[in-house]
This record gives sequence, C-alpha cells and structure tokens, in this order.
Amino acid sequence: MLLELPPELLLLVLKNTSTPAYLQATAACRALYEVATSCHSLVLHHVYQTPGVVTGVHSLETKELFQLLIKRSFRQLYGAEFRASCKAYGFESQEIDVQASSLAPSEDTNLALVVKGQPDVFLFHAEDEGSISPRARLKVPEQYEQQLGVMEVLKTTVCGERDVYVLCRFTPNIDEDGPDADHPFVQQALQSSHNGTVVLFHFEIQSSDHHIRTCYLPDHSEYEALAIAVADRDMFAISWQHPRDNHDFEVVLYNVTDEVPDKDTNIIEISYDSSSLIDESGQRPVGGPVIDLSFNDRSSQLLYYHRAQTLYGSYQHLTTFDLHRNTSRVRFSSSLSLLFSISIPFFGTHRTTSRDGNPACNWRYLSFGIAKHREENWTVACLLKSEAFCRSYNCGHVLNLERGRRLQGWTIVGHLCGYQVPTSSLGGIIAASPRGTRIAMANWNTIYVWALEPNALIGENSDDFYRPSSRSESTGAVELHPIVLPLEAVCFKLRFLENEDELLALTDRGVMHWDISPLAKGEKTIYHWPYNCSLA
Repeated sequence: MLLELPPELLLLVLKNTSTPAYLQATAACRALYEVATSCHSLVLHHVYQTPGVVTGVHSLETKELFQLLIKRSFRQLYGAEFRASCKAYGFESQEIDVQASSLAPSEDTNLALVVKGQPDVFLFHAEDEGSISPRARLKVPEQYEQQLGVMEVLKTTVCGERDVYVLCRFTPNIDEDGPDADHPFVQQALQSSHNGTVVLFHFEIQSSDHHIRTCYLPDHSEYEALAIAVADRDMFAISWQHPRDNHDFEVVLYNVTDEVPDKDTNIIEISYDSSSLIDESGQRPVGGPVIDLSFNDRSSQLLYYHRAQTLYGSYQHLTTFDLHRNTSRVRFSSSLSLLFSISIPFFGTHRTTSRDGNPACNWRYLSFGIAKHREENWTVACLLKSEAFCRSYNCGHVLNLERGRRLQGWTIVGHLCGYQVPTSSLGGIIAASPRGTRIAMANWNTIYVWALEPNALIGENSDDFYRPSSRSESTGAVELHPIVLPLEAVCFKLRFLENEDELLALTDRGVMHWDISPLAKGEKTIYHWPYNCSLA
C-alpha cells in the first residue's frame, strides 16, 4: 500500500513516522528499503530523533548514516520485542517450587532449583547463548534418607560460585517408642514440636571433604520461613511468620559461635547466638511481614521487602538496630515534591577533579525510584541521581554502590514511561544490567525493559545525548519508553546475565532465558531436564 504512494508523499510519510516504525518499514520489503535508505535528509532526520551525539553526523554519506542509525537503534532496543527469543527450561513431569528456588546475585550465574515434594536441590549454571546446564545435585545428609521422616525444602539461597544454603523442615514419621526414636535427628525433631524442626544446611560445592554445615533452628518450628539472607558463613537472617497469626512475625539475626564436626558423619553442627531484630514486643515495620530481605553496605544493614511492594520498604542498621522507612523527599516539578522509595544505586561514577583549588573526588550514583501522589492517586517511576564530594586524600577511590544510598539529596533525571503499578502481592521485580544500560521490571506475567545511557543521565544530559523533544514537560527529565515481553507465566525472580541483552526469569512455568539482542530471531524453544539425570 505504501509503495502505491507517489515518491514525495512516501518520503513524507516515512519522515513523520516514529523511528522504530521507520526501521520496521525498511525491513518490510526490498523496494521500501531502497526508498527509505537512499534519501540522505530522511535518514539524517531519524538519526537526529534517536539518542546519541549528533556532532558531525550530517557530513556522513547516506550509507554510513543508515549504519549509524541501525547501531544506535540496537542500543535503544528499537523493535527488540519483535525479534526477542525465549528458551524455557523445566523438569520432565515435575514442577519447580518457585518459592523455594533462587537465582544467584547479579555477579553470579548460578541458580538453585527445587522440585515440589522432593528433598534434593539442583544447582544449575547459566551460560552464554541461553544454555542452562546442570552443575550439582545437592542431597540432604544420608542420615535423613533412612526413611525416618519427611524433608521439605523451604528456601534456598546461592552465595557466589561455591556456597548454597538450603533451609528445610524435617518432620519425623515414627512414634516416640519406635526403634528409630533414639536417632539424634529424630530426637531433635520430636523434642521441638509435632511440626518437626527447621534445619539450615550449608553446602560448599567445591569443598574436597564434602562436609555439610548444619544448623538446627528449633525455636521457630511452628513458624513459616518467608525469606533468608546470608551475609557470610558466620551470619545470616531469617524472616518468620506464624501461619495462623498474620501479626505474629519476626526477623531474627543469627551469628555462628562454634562448629563441631561429627566424627561418624559428614555433618558439622553449628552453634549460634540469635537476636530478634523485629518482633511483637519491639520495632515493627509499617509494611507488615518481611517477605524478602538482603544484607547491604558490607552487611551493616538489612533491607526489608514487604508484600505488594516493588522496592524495599524499610531498612535496619545492625549496630544501632534503628529501623527506618525507605523514603526521601524529591522535587518532582517546580511546584511539587514527592516522597520516593529509592533502590540501591545500580550505576555509579568516580572522578578526581579540582574544587576550590584542591584535589577532590566526585561520586555520582544512579538509582530507580517510585513515588505516589496521595491526593491524586497516581504513581510515577523515575531514575534519580545523587552525588557527593570528598577530599581526594580521604577517598578510597573504590566504587561502592550500596553505600551510595546513604546520600539524601536526589534529583530526577529520567522518567520511566509505561510503568504499571503492580496489583498482586508479588509487587514488581526490578533488575538492572551489569553496565547499567538496561532496567527491567517484571509485573506478574509481563516484563518491561527500558534502554538507557547511564553516563548521559547521571550527567543530566549535559552532552545532549537525548533530544530536547524527549524531555518531560512537567519534570524536565528524559522520558524513556520500554519494550514489552509477554511471559505467559508468572515471574517470581528476575535478573540480567553478563550480557546486557540477556535476562533470566524464574516463573511458575520454569526458567526462562530471554535474548533481546540484535542477533535474536524471535524463536521460542522448550527444553526438559530429566529429573533423575546424573549431575556432577
């Protein structure tokens, strides 16, 4: 239909369409490609509409200009939702327990998967080009395999390349007068309560002695474990909630005090001191029970996530035990300030310069934030920048993103258009790519991905990387628009891999690897692992 138009009118249509639509037209057929890419002024117009430095581009030949446009369009994810490829992984005839399974932090590529109704934990490794390969099958100590009871995996967490923590509930299935009643594991469970006992196993994957560090937690045998976070081998925290009382919830900090090897088994029993950070008699976060938690700022803080929230709602210092809400007042426009919840920075820069004639270091941080206008009932998602200066000789010159959240003064530099307020108890799940050029948010069964240039945003667009037309009229911030990836499954956990254009999602229909790079072909492939596969 477009080719039926006179050439002058066709060029006018192509000029007044959006750049992503223009690029789709060039890929529609050879004739459209020839028309759309042979006009220098048309290609130059779309280069000017695309984020990027434009100094000197007008002197490029038409072919070079179009190649530059293609390169920049890939960085901005133009058309990525149409070419995105997905590889879905799961077990044959078995269902993954997404609540118990876990993805490693962003710097690691391991994931721990739990099958519903089974006591083993499968460790997998995410590799290049979407391959997810088995690495190890973690089995509970042999003493638990002697038909003495039922072992249920509650939670897992992966720490680095070698450490996996598995929180379980062991429930004995024998009576107190039976022949196996003297077994120490059964005794521990029977003495605890009819609900069994909760046990934490620490597997060291690359350890040569195959010992399993074991920690018994009898004080909370009647509670459900909502979340676990591990700082190091000597400190961890667990969020508990009573299943019959929504107001009875705690966060307990555990510090290892001693380790005693069992000479007859491969178990090392751990002793610990514990302290309640949150309970009925002490401090209580406004958001209610803590459904997820993580250590922050070199394990000096705990971040608390609550139901239906996208970002952590509160945090607690582990030295003073002071509990704080995650709120900062930020100027939204010339006449309005809003209370923002702000994430731990995902990008930062450091440079040494001169200030008042003295060498000084300038730290800049970029974070994701959400604010709600209470009276008008609208919500906005933004990218925010903060910065600090220090004397050069006092500076460690090592970037610490977690410490960047300490800063109080924040400025809006980007507006994430298309943000949808989560309506489920899961809230939104946020992930940032390693180099900060992508922000993704999973909202129930959909993933939104925004492309950005972090250096330009953190510099408040001083190099005119983004065009004036992309600025918000209300805030002056750069408006960023997402691509949308429909999952056809509910997403529980999300993270980027080392490649900026690869996402890993843990869903109720398995593990999904999404490729949104220029090389993606729009394919969807399903793989099944045999449950009884032999793992190293």
